[in-house]
Amino acid sequence: MSRLARRGFTLIELLVVIAIIAILIALLVPAVQKVREAAARTQCANNLKQIVLGAHSYYDNKKVFPPGSKGPGTNSSFTAPWADPSVGNSVPWGHFSWAAEILPYVEQKALYDAIDFSKPAYAQILWENNTNRGPAGNAANKAVGESTPSVFMCPSSRLVAAPRETQKDYAINGGTGACCPERTQAGMTGMGFLNSAVRVKQVSDGTSHTMFFTEYGSFANHSWLDENKGSNPFIFVHHASEGYVTCAEHDGTPHPPNTTIYNTRAAQSQHRGGINAVMVDGHLVWLTNAINFNVYKAMFSRGGDEPQAFVQ
Repeated sequence: MSRLARRGFTLIELLVVIAIIAILIALLVPAVQKVREAAARTQCANNLKQIVLGAHSYYDNKKVFPPGSKGPGTNSSFTAPWADPSVGNSVPWGHFSWAAEILPYVEQKALYDAIDFSKPAYAQILWENNTNRGPAGNAANKAVGESTPSVFMCPSSRLVAAPRETQKDYAINGGTGACCPERTQAGMTGMGFLNSAVRVKQVSDGTSHTMFFTEYGSFANHSWLDENKGSNPFIFVHHASEGYVTCAEHDGTPHPPNTTIYNTRAAQSQHRGGINAVMVDGHLVWLTNAINFNVYKAMFSRGGDEPQAFVQ
């Protein structure tokens, strides 16, 4: 019996097959990444929807919207242990973010009940001008400060030096830029500020024209807080305005979405080209980095009579 010769692949054939596979992978990977980012962006938007629904449930119960931050003292007058031990009694130390206030309304009542509001909030890591001031606050609130629920985390937000479970990725509208929502009630134009209690009737620009919450990734730089260190602790607030966004600094310097200038309170996300935000009436919006700044600024004022800015 004659044995048939077995013919293998030639080197050229193997190289052609490898080249085809490489091309297919090169085409497939970006498509998979786009699908993943689209899913992550959708989840981020869904989180905002849950947050705003929680804020409205808070309103139904309290008859006011949740404060931007809450704690003893007001109008740049704070006493120990609620005054910043380094900066002084003109700024707060360990006030509680809006995120703590709405916990019972986003199915996190047990976590809310674990907070001791008679003692300052807690932040494990608190980077400020390349110095870690943490642990900060009171250890009585350590467990809660390290237990950020997933509804406050955007899956697109990149990892930073601070543990993920200590950070959030969203912020409340702190207004058009008057200094500073975490330490005073004077001149505040947004939906949240120190011990605020905004009512619907005070949103005279209209609930569909006024922004409530935006994305603010924990990776972002912020007022005195460094990029990639963790700048948005879950419940801890001090003079750096954690959990707040504004559209400008008090000197008038504008910062539209994803502005990366140091020491601003700009909304930031990991999404390409813009940020998710939610208006007071609960509808979601996508704001591009190139949005007309006058339109963007009008969204931050609840009572500036600027609805006409939305007509372009």
